[in-house]
Amino acid sequence: HKRHKYLFLWGLCDGSSDLKGPQEERDPQLRLVDGGSRCAGRVEIIHQHSWGTVCDDSWDLNDAHVVCRQLGCGVAFNALLYAQFGEGSGPIWLTKLACTGKEDYLWNCPALGLGKNNCEHYYDAGVICSGFVHLVGGHGPCSGRVEVNSGEGWIPVSDGNFTLATAQVICAELGCGKAASVLGNLPFRENSEQIWAEEFQCEGQEPGLWFCPRVLCPAGSCPHRGAVQVVCSGYTDVRLMKNGSSQCEGQVEIKTSGGWRTLCASHWNMASANVVCHQLGCGVAISTPKGEYFVEGGDEIWRDRFHCSGSESFLWNCPVSALGVPACAHGNTASVVCSENQTQLLPQCNDSWSDPEGSAASEGHTANCSDSRQLRLVDGGSHCTGRVEILQQGSWGSICDDSWDLSDAHVVCRQLGCGVALEATISAHFGEGSGPIWLDEVNCTGEEAYMWQCPSQHWGQHNCSHKNDAGVICSEFLALRLVSKDQKCSGWLEIFYNNTWGSVCHSPMEPMTLSMICRQLGCGDIGTLDFLIPPREGSRPHWVDGIHCREIDTSLWQCPSDPWKHQSCSAKEEAHITCTGDLLQSGDPSPAFLGHCQLNWDLKDALVVCRQMGCGVAIDDMYFAQFGEGSGPVWLSWLQCTGEEDHVWKCPSQGWGQQNCPHILDAGVICSGGGPCSGRVEVNSGGGWTPVSDGNFTLPTAQVICAELGCGKAASFLLDLPLREASEQVWAEEFQCKGWEPGLWFCPRVPCPADSCHHRGAVQVVCSEYTEVRLMKNGSSQCEGQVEMKTSGGWRTLCASHWNMANANVVCRQLGCGVAISIPKGAYFVEGGDEIWRDRFHCSGSESFLWNCPVTALGVPACAHGNTASVVCSGNQTELLPQCNDSSSDPAGSAASEGHITNCSDSRQLRLVDGGSHCAGRVEILQQGSWGSICDDSWDLNDAHVVCRQLGCGVALEATISAHFGEGSGPIWLDEVNCTGEEAHVWQCPSQGWGQHNCRHKADAGVICSEFLALRLVSKDQECAGWLEVFYNNTWGSVCHSPMEAVTLSVICRQLGCGDTETLNSSVPLREGSRPRWVDEIQCRKTDTSLWQCPSDPWKQRSCSAKEEAYIMCSGNRPKSCPGTVPCTDKEKLLLRGGDSECSGRVEVWHKGTWGTVCDDSWSLAEAEVVCQQLGCGSALDAPGEAAFGPGNGSIWLDEVYTLGQSDCKHEEDAGTNKYLALSPHYLFSEPGGQHAVATSSGYDDVEELPVPEIPSSFGMKEKNFFPEEGGGARCSQKGKWITISPVVLHYYHGKDGFGHINDQFSFTTRF
Repeated sequence: HKRHKYLFLWGLCDGSSDLKGPQEERDPQLRLVDGGSRCAGRVEIIHQHSWGTVCDDSWDLNDAHVVCRQLGCGVAFNALLYAQFGEGSGPIWLTKLACTGKEDYLWNCPALGLGKNNCEHYYDAGVICSGFVHLVGGHGPCSGRVEVNSGEGWIPVSDGNFTLATAQVICAELGCGKAASVLGNLPFRENSEQIWAEEFQCEGQEPGLWFCPRVLCPAGSCPHRGAVQVVCSGYTDVRLMKNGSSQCEGQVEIKTSGGWRTLCASHWNMASANVVCHQLGCGVAISTPKGEYFVEGGDEIWRDRFHCSGSESFLWNCPVSALGVPACAHGNTASVVCSENQTQLLPQCNDSWSDPEGSAASEGHTANCSDSRQLRLVDGGSHCTGRVEILQQGSWGSICDDSWDLSDAHVVCRQLGCGVALEATISAHFGEGSGPIWLDEVNCTGEEAYMWQCPSQHWGQHNCSHKNDAGVICSEFLALRLVSKDQKCSGWLEIFYNNTWGSVCHSPMEPMTLSMICRQLGCGDIGTLDFLIPPREGSRPHWVDGIHCREIDTSLWQCPSDPWKHQSCSAKEEAHITCTGDLLQSGDPSPAFLGHCQLNWDLKDALVVCRQMGCGVAIDDMYFAQFGEGSGPVWLSWLQCTGEEDHVWKCPSQGWGQQNCPHILDAGVICSGGGPCSGRVEVNSGGGWTPVSDGNFTLPTAQVICAELGCGKAASFLLDLPLREASEQVWAEEFQCKGWEPGLWFCPRVPCPADSCHHRGAVQVVCSEYTEVRLMKNGSSQCEGQVEMKTSGGWRTLCASHWNMANANVVCRQLGCGVAISIPKGAYFVEGGDEIWRDRFHCSGSESFLWNCPVTALGVPACAHGNTASVVCSGNQTELLPQCNDSSSDPAGSAASEGHITNCSDSRQLRLVDGGSHCAGRVEILQQGSWGSICDDSWDLNDAHVVCRQLGCGVALEATISAHFGEGSGPIWLDEVNCTGEEAHVWQCPSQGWGQHNCRHKADAGVICSEFLALRLVSKDQECAGWLEVFYNNTWGSVCHSPMEAVTLSVICRQLGCGDTETLNSSVPLREGSRPRWVDEIQCRKTDTSLWQCPSDPWKQRSCSAKEEAYIMCSGNRPKSCPGTVPCTDKEKLLLRGGDSECSGRVEVWHKGTWGTVCDDSWSLAEAEVVCQQLGCGSALDAPGEAAFGPGNGSIWLDEVYTLGQSDCKHEEDAGTNKYLALSPHYLFSEPGGQHAVATSSGYDDVEELPVPEIPSSFGMKEKNFFPEEGGGARCSQKGKWITISPVVLHYYHGKDGFGHINDQFSFTTRF
């Protein structure tokens, strides 16, 4: 039994050794190399003092079995060909082996003979053996019952005299670190199960269990109580280092197989710190200062994140994650200060949440109370999802879901180091708990450090049962699946991250990683990558690449990898995996923003731009850089849009960058605006819409118009806009409103000389629901206080959620109060006010008025009580700010430093550009008066998180590189940014310093934040019709249709560039598949210019049932198969020309590729009615003939209506129809009983009501004729239900119109 003394002489022995007996079976004439362990690799034999290989001719599993048995490595898993462990060198000793598998030595097998072959090293044979020992039944290859294999199968080892030293040898041999625990007295699988007939007596330093001394058990039967289980850990020791020695305070260091490693402070919390203090016998954790004990010169900081509950005995017993974790910022090491005394008495926790903030006693008290309580999520399959439970007074209990929302859930997720909340679940979504219900009516602001610091009823005070238990799904909840139509354990590998399923990249995907994946899915222990599968269709995130699992990892989440990214690889690199457990399932079933050259630029090109941007129609196409010269490339020139394209880059052009156009020729556009509350001012006297000139147009006039249209107050008006046509007629009066008039009609007017008003062009007005802002303190308006905004409903307080310094700066500047100093939350709150306003402002800081900032309200939850936005301004607009120190290394913590940083932050600004939203795009900073970009060196999610939080855009979904949103211009301000993710401003992160870089703009960094929103209609064959979907939290999901009023539908269609009118289609069959149903109860207001500004219920994963998903048809609906350049739909194949609107004029029909007219033979009101209905213009009121709207040209396609293309007509007989769409009026000015209403001050001396028997004031009322049918021409009413396209005011009177013409009866309307 002293055989182990010869171990270290083997490398000196040759094949002629005369050793016999027990030593002979371990004679070193055979080895496996380059396989990572002694039981895997290229087969090599030593002969004549030379190591040589074996050729893979006829090499199979029988040959490999002999190799494994001879080496004491169990049985063969695989016999490998083609030098898969690399090509060897030296002789090729054996070929054409024909083992039976029973031989004791490889050279006992039949073969061609030593050295007799013509093989090359390209064909070197290899083997993967099971190994002599393994651990089974645990959470991976590094924990479980000890079994050994002599070549005849796996046999358990008994717990008789089994020692920790033996366990250490096993863990080391398996590459699993060190033994963390040994457990005996485990039951055998079967009572009659055979037990290994030797006891191992390892000393701890042996290279493998095979080499340990052994003692034969008496009569071949070892005494035992049962089997033995070993748990190995890659983490074997922990310490706190301060000044080079281990103490009860200091930097946290953990020992791994690679030595001592420091831990990262990211996600390190008090629960993990408590475990360390308890494990070291150092009492409880007092604090966790970040980087305070950092020492330069150490190894890379360890990325593994520990998610302790606080009750674990050892740090390595806590859940661990490493997948997708980015590198730790320099110096951001985890530290702990322990109380040093395990028996120290903790002060009793006060169950009230109303301890005075800021006092030292309160702070210390809170820390210790937080330590004595614990938080966990259970029954959700992960430590980051499940039912919320708190350990209080020694008992785990749940939380009632009354008032439970995302703000509460955010606190839970952050406290557990699980990111942000994706969903706050109610109604015992994760099952009913047991024990106490500790909290009810929880009302967090979202900023608390601990769940129990949120306002609530007192501990144990509730009126709930466990069917109301609250739960949470956090952003760091992870799940794994294989996607296949018919296979269970084979398919595309997908990970659920950040609330979205996405694929996994296959590089490098070593056998250990594949084994981990298959084991976690319950699909066996072996997996293979399938490279011959064609790429998948469709798009999805490619979440992660570079996964490299280690033996010590017990789940995929613990495996190191590259950081999470939305596009970690190309679609060709998505991983398709087949596991050994494969079974048939049982019936389971933006491009960058563009610079355009003006060459060939016209109104059709401009129309596409306006539609794409959701800005209405094009008012003018601008030339010669009228909005200033751009910078960077000029991407497009010689555009030839038809006006029907969805995107401007789909128009014919010379190609990307194929031009030599200077920026002096940059093209521009003026659009009509995003809704009925902004655009060019026009009035209508009954003869069509006529623009109002900008001559002497005043703000009071604009105020009257906005008020009349129900659009709040005028935010701005723009003069000198080009008329649509140079010869366009202008309204022949100037309006001289005072501002208080009830409508434009009642404003004093002055006729223009010779009926021609002096003007430079048309005038555009922008109205806003927000009309004034103030800061209120102690009941008076000052330069500090609670932010209040005036709307049509009165003064409203704003919510502190998402309120930031950029918004505050705009308010201070707007009020003439200098710059913002701070934004204390709720500091000036006064009880008894109205509900806090939900609208969120996303200012860059450079806006002149708060209402010029982007606004969102969609999905915004109600604001927590008292959580009002406040601002403290400097109070002096001319106050000089201290100069910013360009160094990022200002001493932290000093008062001077803090004030300095605040003021520097105020003078700088941050924005995201060219991403189509304020929450996605290229990152730019305003520094020293110039906007500049950030270089993408070291740019990662931690940096992006800071940007998103600073802009009030949630958390980062992707940190983009390589000018993903196009190349910027101007300076590159920062490089090598290395944020921890906790900074308030991106310029507070470590970097090389302002302007110090080695980059070009092709390396500009960008960000996609979680509050980036997008909108689409999903249909297989229709454009501008389909299932309405919104992109929120990185996932497309449906929208619920309740209540979806007309103004909401109009906003949606207009934003999609699909016209102004729309319908909900409730007869469409239910959709297949599952998806989030993000939002319900959307109620847009007329002042909202995009869906994102419309109030709604809060975002929820399941806002309604599948039956309530919205399917919308907009007026621009057309089949996708239609070419964009020719009429396709029935409505498009018919039009009216020569009239004063699209609903009156000469009838023309599209046939055989050309437009032609209709002869008036037999033309009557019945035929005109068909035309009206087909065009959606209501009922026909007249069918004039004899080319009343002028003769047409081309073919006359219809005569006698029923004969196509056969006609004896002339164009003088072209048929026509005249229709107006009658709109529900906002006002009808008349005295009761048909009396006259005198308005002499307006120059109209005989105004009276026209006889209108009934005027509908809401949808669904019956048809009435608004216009008399005398005076020639046709009149047409809307039939069926009333549809408001835009707010208009109808007036009826006798007198002169605005052109000085006499007309006994005509109408006058105002519109944008």
